Amino acid sequence: METRRDFIKKSVVVCAALSLPLPWAANAQTVQREFKTRDPKRALVVSYSQSGFSARYGKLIACLLKDQGLTVEWADMRRFDPKRLPDYDLILVGSPVFYYDIPENVADWLSSAPKLTGIPVAAFVSFGGPEGNQHNALCHALHLLAEKEAVPVGMEAFRSIPAYPASWDSANQRSGEHLPDEATYNRVREFAKQIQERVRQGQSLAYSSEIALREIVRMLPLVWLNKKAVGKHTVDGAKCIGCRTCVKMCPVDAIHPERQFVDHDKCIACFGCLNNCPADAVVVEYRGNRLYGFPEYLKRRKITILEPPEFQHCKL
Repeated sequence: METRRDFIKKSVVVCAALSLPLPWAANAQTVQREFKTRDPKRALVVSYSQSGFSARYGKLIACLLKDQGLTVEWADMRRFDPKRLPDYDLILVGSPVFYYDIPENVADWLSSAPKLTGIPVAAFVSFGGPEGNQHNALCHALHLLAEKEAVPVGMEAFRSIPAYPASWDSANQRSGEHLPDEATYNRVREFAKQIQERVRQGQSLAYSSEIALREIVRMLPLVWLNKKAVGKHTVDGAKCIGCRTCVKMCPVDAIHPERQFVDHDKCIACFGCLNNCPADAVVVEYRGNRLYGFPEYLKRRKITILEPPEFQHCKL
């Protein structure tokens, strides 16, 4: 249990950190490297997704690349071994933006990758609000890939319905309820097209991080602070149907429905267990209020998420 003294100590560390340069910030552009190939044959689109949006955009990109004649694998990051990454000659990585950055499990996964010398890579994120620090989150992902000697060729952010259970009634929530729309999917299509064109021309992407208030906020212990607001996080054994969806969706193996137990030390407060449980069996109390997940939110608001027409014929 964190004490007040622990909190003060963390605050001191944070204040000191604010005076330091960003550890992954890019100054002006990526290091120029030779492309492994300008005519990729085998592509990988891998994403981490909790409410389905990053996976949906990744699937659309994969379908578009397949339509162009590439052999494409579309994968869930939680079940894909990063050691396999060098087997591809084009890699696209997708993630939501959590707490003004890519989630720590995504950063850890990228950091565990082997050398990707000369392989063109691109990053995309989904985000639920206009001030999510998505640009710097993308830069962070590309920087981690560039450290593996990959060649960044693109990055893009796509806004979706916010999926943060503690703010279902916010103005930001209402402003995004129509997303993704056809304009969003057109941007995804354009992104996929740009990636292929850059690879053909051998053009690496110049990118730079931004110094902004959101970046300073990101350096606070946001996950820790948010977990402090969670008074209860467990599994209702009477409601649980044993499907283990929560286990599959948890990126850090923190939930154990058979024991009705959540490891709060491991938990990264992504709310993926709550947002994906089909039986409303995951119990989360936030600031004294019982939260409900994304499927229930869609049901209550009578929202149907638009799917791109490519999904009707695309098989991956």
